[in-house]
Amino acid sequence: MLQQFLNMGFTQQQIVKAQQICKQYRNLEILDVLLKNVQSPIKEQQQSQSQILRELSFDVLTPDQRLRQKGTPVGLKNLANVCYLNSLIQTYFHNPIFVKEILSFKYPVQLNFEDLLNKNEAKAKRIKSSIDLVVHLQRLFAYLVHTDRKYVDPYRVFLNVVDEFGNRFQLGDQKDWAEFNLQFITCIDEGLKYHENKIMDAEMYNENGEQHESEQYQNKSGILQTRSMILLDENKTKLIEQQPLQSQPQNQTIINRLFFGKTKEYITHPNQRNQSEEQEQIFLQIILNVKNKSLYQAWEANNSFSIEGYRNGSEVIELAEKTIWITQVPDSLLFQIQRVGYDPERGLIKLNDEFRFEKEIYADRFLLENRQKVIETQQQLNELKIQQAELLLQMDKYQNYGGISMLTILNTATKYVKDVKPDDEIMQQRIEQCRLSIQLILQKFQLQLDQINQKIEDLYAIMKKYKYFLQSILIHEGAAESGHYYTYIYNPSLKLWFKFNDINVTQVSEEKVLRDSYGDGKSKTNAYCLIYQRADHFDPQSYSDYTNNSVYAQYIQQNLYEEVTNDNKKFSIEQQEYELVELGDLVVEIYNVQFQQVNEMARKFKYRNGNPLNNFPTYLRTLLDQMNDLVKWSILDYAIREASQGKRTLKDYQEQMIFQQRIKYNFEQLSHFKVPSKYEVDKQTIKHLQYYYLQYISSLRITAIQQFQHI
Repeated sequence: MLQQFLNMGFTQQQIVKAQQICKQYRNLEILDVLLKNVQSPIKEQQQSQSQILRELSFDVLTPDQRLRQKGTPVGLKNLANVCYLNSLIQTYFHNPIFVKEILSFKYPVQLNFEDLLNKNEAKAKRIKSSIDLVVHLQRLFAYLVHTDRKYVDPYRVFLNVVDEFGNRFQLGDQKDWAEFNLQFITCIDEGLKYHENKIMDAEMYNENGEQHESEQYQNKSGILQTRSMILLDENKTKLIEQQPLQSQPQNQTIINRLFFGKTKEYITHPNQRNQSEEQEQIFLQIILNVKNKSLYQAWEANNSFSIEGYRNGSEVIELAEKTIWITQVPDSLLFQIQRVGYDPERGLIKLNDEFRFEKEIYADRFLLENRQKVIETQQQLNELKIQQAELLLQMDKYQNYGGISMLTILNTATKYVKDVKPDDEIMQQRIEQCRLSIQLILQKFQLQLDQINQKIEDLYAIMKKYKYFLQSILIHEGAAESGHYYTYIYNPSLKLWFKFNDINVTQVSEEKVLRDSYGDGKSKTNAYCLIYQRADHFDPQSYSDYTNNSVYAQYIQQNLYEEVTNDNKKFSIEQQEYELVELGDLVVEIYNVQFQQVNEMARKFKYRNGNPLNNFPTYLRTLLDQMNDLVKWSILDYAIREASQGKRTLKDYQEQMIFQQRIKYNFEQLSHFKVPSKYEVDKQTIKHLQYYYLQYISSLRITAIQQFQHI
């Protein structure tokens, strides 16, 4: 059979998918499923990769498995290796200001795309896709608020994320989350500029002769830099120029206020009579080196460092020092933990080192307005940092001995001795003593490190104006160049954490969230990105509570509300139909068993006086002394009542076409002797059943009275 479908042009993956569906819906034929879900199989070789992958993504879950549980967030379907998109969408769905802006967007019906095409085709394609992206994200958000489905499809959203030339991404490509995020948010920003025809052409922002934002790009630290800046590449140890990325959002947009910050960089040249430069930059994310162990330490390292071989214009300066100060903080701070390293022998590797971060952070110490305060504490701070660095170095000797923790080595040694030399207790004791000794040393170092960190925190105690709380943690599980993304998201309204893993969304404990996120040096599952939201700009009550009437519902436009409501009605019908199909299967199972029991009971009572009263079908079969259609209909009625727990009768068989068709289908699998000669029950049959049923009830009453009198 497999070869038959392969010869027809279907792929093996498609056939396997179809077989899975047929196991769930037992009345479906494999060919029917393939023809319904996969278009033009013979032309498949001419189709794009995106089309093929899309065709393979049809649902295999049954309607009851696709039903959303009350109070549970809605999941997103994985569109073939784009789990990073799902993590991105769920994160933005938990930004109330962003959601309100998207749901309030109105399509610019008066925009003349033909005129734009004539002027600049690439720009017109990009603008059209960006507007469509906002529209489809708006539609998706409406479903995330109001649908009764467990998950929805983000395909149209993905389809409209384009590059600067309007070219779409290929479905199935593995992409870096941060890279895709930059492209996604750039498109959203451009689309939102055309809200209600209030078109803001990006070219208008440069009337004062200021540099185009498109002349800026992002370096490895997450800071946007001008083309004139050249940095040292750490891996290749030579000077290179960073490549330009997409144009960044302008100051006037809400996207810029929400996600983009500003910094001022000071570059000093100690060997050039302390010459200095100042540059203003824009940033979307802040890169944190995992080797710095914790968020604050990594942030400080990112904002103050030395540059060897720095070049300014045509003059090469041997050494320069750079400090970065934030001049404008965004409402949402995005940190990317740099977990990818390079090994000469293995190439790119993932660094699974432990990296800790707080649930609440303060940005004050990194702000330009607090520069003088920070400098005043610099000497004391430097002394503490020297102690901190020494402790980290000592700890690293134990935690990273040849790339492996010594505790891990000793645990392995203990297991080896127990397996190979189980009687060598002395060796086991020595290894255990060594392990405990190292464990105590590390605990001592950690205690000292905590004390130093607390002293550093105390220095910044007066600078706690800009408070941020941890809202989302993007988790990556896998290797450097492959793996899977999912997201932990905190809901301030419910004060609960949820795990968003494609179609599956579950509530999780904070303990598990942090345990999975920190990493332990061994597990390949750990945090890749952290998103913090500014506490005084986000009201806890402004977040969705995952009900159809959540605070987000008020922003859904009427046409979308009606669309989702109608889809819920269709889905409800689909649920009911599926329940009838499942009920039909159970009915025939009970019918088959009851048929055997009725026959056996009738044989036992054949030469006795009276009729059995344990149930109506047995009574009728014994009374009529034959298994005719009337008895079979009584068995079916009994089976329907049993399967539905008394909620349905033979009348439903008459009136519910899907229910009737399912029972007919299952009857055809039984022998002709067991089923009625015809599948339609007529009024005369119903009357006869009612007549005999009254006799049965009368016999029950008489028997009950006799038993009572006997007592």
